[in-house]
Amino acid sequence: MKRNGFTLLNLIILGLGILFIVACRRPDFIHSLVFFTGIAFLVPGVINIVTLLSTGGAKEEESEGTSSRHHEKKSSVWQRFTGWAVSIAAVALGAMMCFTPEAFRIALIYIFACFILIAGIYHFYMLARGMRPVSYPVWAYLFPTALIAIAFVLVLVPSLRDDTAQHTVALLTGSAMIIFAVTSFFESIGLRAYNKRVSSPTLPEAAHAKEEKTETKEESTPKES
Repeated sequence: MKRNGFTLLNLIILGLGILFIVACRRPDFIHSLVFFTGIAFLVPGVINIVTLLSTGGAKEEESEGTSSRHHEKKSSVWQRFTGWAVSIAAVALGAMMCFTPEAFRIALIYIFACFILIAGIYHFYMLARGMRPVSYPVWAYLFPTALIAIAFVLVLVPSLRDDTAQHTVALLTGSAMIIFAVTSFFESIGLRAYNKRVSSPTLPEAAHAKEEKTETKEESTPKES
């Protein structure tokens, strides 16, 4: 189940990468991305606020019965305060992203660069130590190197902040997503091949084991006098 979830996650990342590359020529792609990200914050925040409003009265009536639930009441108050704070922050951030996407366009570039950098470091670790005792060829490290390079390009190239460079940002981000997914599949294939090789003996070893088994059987058979 865990492997299936990991495969599904990589397929989603791969699909998003292809979508970014296909749609990168749209002049308003990054703005649209900021807008829909704002929707993703706004809608859950509004739903959570409505839920808090509708369940507030019932929880207060339940907690007024006895004084033995004083600790539970304080815990419930803290949870509601946290829920309100997170919900209001999500609604405010989502509304700003929807109505002023240009203000968040540059911030989104830095967010992309941060995630891509983390992805490159992650795959460097997985190839070097995380997948031991599986050993990968040296050229496999080109994948995480490319991810780290893309992250630095997004951060260090000033021209990518211009509104006219949105397609380049989308193209680089989509390429990074595809590289991440392909590297994950490559690591998974290498691990499966290693496990299969370890679990099943090689042909010479299997033949030798078969000969030993035959000799043992012949020795255990009583000879007729």
